[in-house]
Amino acid sequence: MIAYKFLRDGRVGPFSGMRWPETGEWLAAADAGRTCEGRVHACRVEDLAEWMDHELWRVELDGDVAVDCGKLVAQRGRLVERIEAWDAELMAQFAEACALRARDAALTVLATGSATFEALAACSNAVELAAVCAQLPDLDAREERAAGYTGDAARHVIGARAAPATAPTHAAVNGFIVAHAAAFAHDDLAAVAGERAWQADWLARRLGL
Repeated sequence: MIAYKFLRDGRVGPFSGMRWPETGEWLAAADAGRTCEGRVHACRVEDLAEWMDHELWRVELDGDVAVDCGKLVAQRGRLVERIEAWDAELMAQFAEACALRARDAALTVLATGSATFEALAACSNAVELAAVCAQLPDLDAREERAAGYTGDAARHVIGARAAPATAPTHAAVNGFIVAHAAAFAHDDLAAVAGERAWQADWLARRLGL
């Protein structure tokens, strides 16, 4: 079965600390490390936004493959090829797309036509969002929280671009922020799944998966 795997630099598992073998060599579950509970872990496309790290690989899984808590588990796996399109710039672009989605969620909470609504609606990038959110007028508690999600997400984009080595963290955090910004704006936890689906679609299209 073909799936996907995020790894730290150097093909290292983010939780197990296990360095995966060279491309084409099998990693057996028994060798995957104690923190992996004796299973090889990987992702479906719909899982990607929740497991981001520095390297993204296409992998092959074999033997008793199952879905477990938002990931795939199998008896063994091997790296097929690294997906080079997943780089610091694309991570920052993903983070920025999320920040703009957080802004859109905030606009559903803010009073239409208010100065804050108009200022945020006019923003087209994270730098502009951060500047507006840094100078917000007095808002009620609900509006302030909605705008706060946007400001936090915008600052993560700026962080990703300022320090590319940290871009995976900023991208992952923004995926979390926008999912919960949507749930807050719509007062519905089901919106989390909707935003995660949008993120998976964005990644699949941009990465050609």
